[in-house]
Order: sequence, then C-alpha cells, then structure tokens
Amino acid sequence: MDASTARPSALASTRCPASVTRSSAPEVTPQFLKTAAQELNNPITTIKAALTLLNSSSLKPQQRERYLRMIGQACDRQSQLINNVFELLELQLAPQTVTLEKVKLWDLVPGVVSTYQPLATERNILLAYTVSNHLPCVLALESHLKQVLISLLSNSIQFTDNNGRIWVTAHHRVDGKVALVIQDNGRGIVPSALPQVFNSFYRSSSEGTGLGLTLVQQLLIRSGASISASSIPGKGTAFTILLPTAD
Repeated sequence: MDASTARPSALASTRCPASVTRSSAPEVTPQFLKTAAQELNNPITTIKAALTLLNSSSLKPQQRERYLRMIGQACDRQSQLINNVFELLELQLAPQTVTLEKVKLWDLVPGVVSTYQPLATERNILLAYTVSNHLPCVLALESHLKQVLISLLSNSIQFTDNNGRIWVTAHHRVDGKVALVIQDNGRGIVPSALPQVFNSFYRSSSEGTGLGLTLVQQLLIRSGASISASSIPGKGTAFTILLPTAD
C-alpha cells in the first residue's frame, strides 16, 4: 500500500536541465584503503573457517546447512563491500564540477517506493509516501538522488521489524530548501552511535558493510545537498535530506 497526492500525467515525463554547478569530492585516503583491505579479508576468513568445518565427517545436516548459509552471507557481504568501495573511488575520480538537473520529487519518489513495495508487503511493512506536486523542483543529480533513496529505503526495510511502518515525505522549508524525509518505526540507533553513522566502515551491528551511509552522504554532497539522522532506540529513525531548489 502506498499513499501520494495526485500527479497530473502531463508532468510525469518532463525533466528540465539546469545550468547550475557544484564542486565536491570525497577523500579516499591511504587509511581508508588499508581499512577496506582489512574489511575485505574478514569475509574470506569466515568462508575458510566454514569450509574447514564442512569437511568434518561427523557433520549433521543442520550444521551443514548453517555453514553453507554462513558462506553465502560472507560472499554477499564481500560483494557489497567491493561495490561500495568502487563507487566511492569512482566519485573521487569523477569530474570535480557537476551540472545539476531540475528534479521533480513527485516523479522520482513513487517509482523508487513501488520497487520496494513487494519486499515490504512480504514482511507486512506499510511503505507509504506523501509528496505534493506543488513542491518546487530541486537541484540534484537525478541518478544520484535515486541511488540515495534506494539505499535509504533498503536500509529502513532491513532494520524495521515485520508489521512496521516506513514513510517518505517532502516539504518546503522556510529557508527555501526542500526536505526529503525517510522515516521508520524500526529498531532505532543508540545516541552514542548517531554521530558516527556516516563514518566509513562504522557499523552499529554486524550487518552491512559500514559504507552504505558514507556513500549516501558523498552522493548528496556532490549535489550540493546534505543529510542528517535522528533516532530514538526502539522507536525508529529518520533521515532528512536537504535539497536546494531550482526556483
């Protein structure tokens, strides 16, 4: 189930280029690469240990299944980590100056939300959005903004229990910026961890690579945007993206 304001079909397919530029580049330092190498080695250690245990002649079927699952999860984590590192490197190697586009959030948000509806429905999570077509266009790299929204929704679904709620809203602030908010009523983040969530390789749990939110922040910086997080443990988390407007 989703919720949105009505969107005139005449507006659904239009995009307007904007001759506005922003300059920024994330730093991938030697220390970052050293930590990345260490993180890449961790799944390999898990895989090797599980393979050794699989060679046991006294292995029970349930144990075999558990070790195979460990290998699968370690492979998935390593693949995601490699992809995240490559994406951050690509951002550093990309041109320093980018040309932003006029993006209509009432076009962008519904498409991304609908992609995650089947997964949310499977877990009985209410995934909804409310984005008015009266909002001004925002300035951003549309592909980056879409990637950010995908990452944040995926993150929310991962840390929201069954029968939970996730909702996406947008509003025009008095300072002229548009706030895009992705909020859930999931597990939340402890106060001591909140200032570190965008740091490279920081994880508040054993899940994830510790680079997802770092990448989100860097993608937004290149669009002249910013992101912040607020959370109450046990009650949920909200990520607020502030975007410049084209008007």
